[in-house]
Parts: sequence; C-alpha cells; structure tokens
Amino acid sequence: MKEAPQSQPSLESVANLMTRVGLLETQIEGRKKDEEYFANITPVALGLFRVVVMGEVKKGKSSFINALCGIKGLVPVHDDVATSTIFKIHYGMSQQYSVFFLPEADKEKLEISTEELSAYGTEDGNPSNEKKVDFIGVSAPSQVLKDGLVLVDTPGVGGLFKKHRQITFRYAPKADAVFFITDSMESPIGADEISFLKELRAITPLIYFVQTKGADADGDARKCRMENNIAILTGKGGFPKDEIRYFVVDSELKLKGDSTKNMKYLEASGFAPLMAYLNNSLKPARDRNIATTGVRRAWAKLGEIRGLAEQMRAVLEADTSEKQGKLTEEINATEARITEWNNNIRPQLIKDFQTQVFAIQSDISSRLSDKLRPGGEISEKIGDFLAHTKDAQPEEIYQLAQPLADEARSQASELMLEISNDLDKRFVILLENLAVKAGVSMNPSQLALVDASREQTEIHFAEAQLRELVARGNESRLFEKVRNGLYGGIAGVTIASVAGGIIGSVVPVVGTIIGSTVGMLLAGAWGGVQATEIVRVKEASAARQSVHAYIEKDLSGILAQVQSGFNKTFNALRVKSEDVIAEMVKVSMAELADARLKLKTRSQATAQEINKSKRDVENLESKVTSLLRELKGLDKSLK
Repeated sequence: MKEAPQSQPSLESVANLMTRVGLLETQIEGRKKDEEYFANITPVALGLFRVVVMGEVKKGKSSFINALCGIKGLVPVHDDVATSTIFKIHYGMSQQYSVFFLPEADKEKLEISTEELSAYGTEDGNPSNEKKVDFIGVSAPSQVLKDGLVLVDTPGVGGLFKKHRQITFRYAPKADAVFFITDSMESPIGADEISFLKELRAITPLIYFVQTKGADADGDARKCRMENNIAILTGKGGFPKDEIRYFVVDSELKLKGDSTKNMKYLEASGFAPLMAYLNNSLKPARDRNIATTGVRRAWAKLGEIRGLAEQMRAVLEADTSEKQGKLTEEINATEARITEWNNNIRPQLIKDFQTQVFAIQSDISSRLSDKLRPGGEISEKIGDFLAHTKDAQPEEIYQLAQPLADEARSQASELMLEISNDLDKRFVILLENLAVKAGVSMNPSQLALVDASREQTEIHFAEAQLRELVARGNESRLFEKVRNGLYGGIAGVTIASVAGGIIGSVVPVVGTIIGSTVGMLLAGAWGGVQATEIVRVKEASAARQSVHAYIEKDLSGILAQVQSGFNKTFNALRVKSEDVIAEMVKVSMAELADARLKLKTRSQATAQEINKSKRDVENLESKVTSLLRELKGLDKSLK
C-alpha cells in the first residue's frame, strides 16, 4: 500500500521553526543572536509572490489588473500612453495611493487621491515623466492580494519599446511570473512583440500569455486568434508549444460578475482557469522554493548548534587527566591546522581571488570600451547611419540628435544590464571554486556578498548640449535665411572657402559654419543658387559632425561613469571577501580559546556546577534532537 503524500508545509510553519532554531543558539552561554540568520526569516514569513504585467499599449493591461483584483478603477485606464511610471499593487485594508519619486527629485513620499492619479501616472498629466516619479504604490482591499500577491503594472511596449525597455528589464528578473497581455480584437502578436519577448525570455522563463477582450469577439474568432498567436510564438518566438500557458479573458465581464455576484458572468469572463493556475500551480511552486531555502538555512544553523553541544559534552566528560590530556592534544592540533590555514592557505586564496578578479575586471573594461568608446561599435553604427543622410537638410540632421541619443543610451543600458548579470554569476562561481580549493564550506549568506557589495551607478547625461542640437533642428527653414541674402555665386563660393578654411583651422566644426557664412555675406553682391547650395552642403556636413560628436561625447561620459561604478564594485568585493575569510579564522580561534579556558576551569568546578552543566548539555541535546525531528518532517514533505 502506497504512503499517502504529505501536504506542503506552510511558510508560517517554516518561519516559526527557523525562529526556534535561531533562539536556541542564543541560549548557549557566550553565543550572541545571529542577526544575519534572523534577517532571512522575514522573507520566508511574508512569502510575497510578484506578478509583473507587460504588453503593448491599448491591449487592456490596466483593465486586466482591475478585473483580477475585482476593483473597478483601481489603476487608471486611458487611451493615452502611460508614462514610464509603474504601479505596484499590494494588499491593504483600504484603497490608497502613494507616489515615490526618483532620487534626483529630492522629494518625500506623497499620498494622493484617486482623482490625482492621472496627474502622476499618465502622459497627459505627467508628460515624459517631468515630475520624476519612480513608481506609484497602490494599497487595495482585494482578496486575491491578501495572501502575498503583488502586481507590478509596467508601461506599455510597442511604440515606446526602446524608452521603456530598461524599466521592464529592471523588474522581470525578480518576477515569480510575467503575464504578457495581448487581445482578441487588434492585430495578432507582431514582430515588435516577438522581438521584445525574445529579449524577455533571455531574462526569465516565467512568461504566461493572457488574451483580453474575449467578449468583443465571437467564440470562433477568439479561438482562431489564440491558435494564431500560439503558432507565432512557437514559429517565430521559439517557445516550445507544450510549455506555453495561454488564457483568454474578458475584464469587463469579470468586473460585472464581481459587482453583481453573477456566476454566469464570472464563468464567461475566463478568469477562473487563470486564477486556478495561479493558485494551484504557480504559487505552490513559489512557496515550495521559499520553504526549501528556509529549511536549508535551519539545517545549517542547527548543525552548528549540534557541533557546539558535542564540544560541550566532550569538555564536560573530560573529568580525568588522561581524557583532558587527549582533548588538549586535539585542540592544539586543531589550533595548529587553523594557524597553518591562516598563515599559508589564506594568503594564497586572496592572491588567487585578486588575480581572477583582475581578469574579470579587464574583460568587462574591454567589453565596455569596445561598445562605448569613440569609434566603438555603437558610435560606428550611428556614424554609418549619418553617412547615408547626404541629401538631408541640415535642420533634418539636427532633428536626428534626440532619437540617435536615445538609441545609443538604450544600447548602453542593455550592455550595462548584460554585464551586471554576468558579473554576479562570475563572482559566485569564483567564490564557490575558491571555497572548494580551501576545503571550507561557504553558506549562502557569505555568497551574498556579491549583492551586498554592489555599487549602484547613476548615469548623468549631457542634456544641455543635446537640447541645443534639438533646438537647431527645430528652426524652420534655417538655411533659407542665408539664401535670401545672397546675390553672387562664384565670388561667394571663393570667399566662403577662404574664410571657412582660415576659421576652420582654429575651430574645426564651428569655424566651417562661421567661415562659410561670413564668406557668403561678404560676397552678397554676387549671390546665387550655386553658392547657396554649397552652403547647404557645408551646413549639412557640419550638422552630421556635430550630432556624431555629441553622441561620442555622451557615450564617453557613460563609459567613464560605468567603469568608475564597476571599479568601486570590484574594490568593495575585494575588501568584503577578505573580511569574510578573516572572520572565519577569528571565530574558529575564539571557539578553541573558549574550549581551552573551560578545560582549565573544569577541575575547579564544584559537584553542583558539574551537575548543572550536565543538565544544561542534556537539555540542549534534547532540544536539538526534537528540532532535528521536525526538520526531517518538513524536509520529507518538500521532496
């Protein structure tokens, strides 16, 4: 007869057991509370489950979130495009909104009303995010949020894909699920969405598809759209068909069913299968991972306590000179091994660490330089693009400054994210390899020094010069003004060339512009179409040089700032890793010294003290045994 499967333990029970294990350590004489261990209990107890909602504009993302929460108007639903602001929706006793600003805004959190949402969360009220909003926190009394679900509503992609890409990628890696929204009425999943999904899939595999506005199309049309989208996802997107999770819903029907308590509307809305999958598959899997991590930390801590109990027992039982002598020999031998490790192995570990860190640093610096330096890959591509604008008017070239700068910055952001993720992985692998080489065990909290030592780099751009270039492009028919003042042709060309050459030799780009203009004015008596055309060509060339020069300057600034940030991270990591190694030696030596002190004072203890010590050790061993039994039960239920 097969044994009935055990139910998965609650996160609350795991957190409770972790707490009892941590408190047991504090009951041992001379042991302080392990703050780092206790800090890891809070995330287990909270068990937050983060769902990030993404998709093109006007696909019904906000309506979907409102329907999922069962609260109409919870987040604004507009035809206009949302700003780069995101919404974070979590459970609360009442519906409230809080605006959190970017650091450069230098503003405290602001509580706002529902009527003020559009002033901070839409393009109409906050164009180009001029109010510097980081995100809007939403507290909602929704039952679906009550057990730790947090929804993150991101800006629409598609037309604003490049502008919002960095924000999207900031939240995707930490998501427990990504809901990608499409709809039943507009066009099927397109090339821009597939491109976006490919990049998103490289960050997280936890992507699920939701087709909204199901009631706006008949049953055959909905099914046809779903099958067509799945074919696109498998054919062009590279998604395995058996791994695609796809849901067809209607937000209006869901909200109508919630408000009227009509099960017919709720069933027709299509939300029931989605909620069932969320609650029965996604959340349990997430909870299982959290619980497993918590149980492992408790195992490690209880192992330390068990070792202390065994040491206390050994000291207590060494009540004869022979046993004391043997125990002293063991302690001295252990102390000698620790000294050897500290004097010889530790310096070699640090040397190996620094050598490999330097190799990683050199590799990253090279990758950054290849992409961002003047004449690098990004600059070269933009230069090639500008080279194909020979027939464009100067003002048209200046108008390219903003989009080209956005494109360059977008590519730089992608590079930074790629290198940042790569850096995390390489340092974790490096530390694990060094631990194996040293023959020591490094727990997850020590490996977490990578995140703890991360330096956040805030990039500052040369916006004033960019605005100047954009302003030039916005001048209507800038060079017609020059043409209207010219009457000579050949003389104008000659004088323009001479003046441009003289001034240009001093100030290359500006000199060409000023020299050409001065020459044309001096030859105004001879004006003509031919002279004006030469001025236009020179002005267009100067415009291309100015725009390209700005892009290279902008990229150089980014390169310098990013390299500085990464260098700070490398230095912090060096210091942190040496501290970790030194702390390991310090703790080991302190435990040995404590054991030796207890041996020396053991012979002076009274019979009453001996009996009390025995009872203390037996009590500790009993509690360890009981907790071990509970941990084994939790471990078994998680298998």
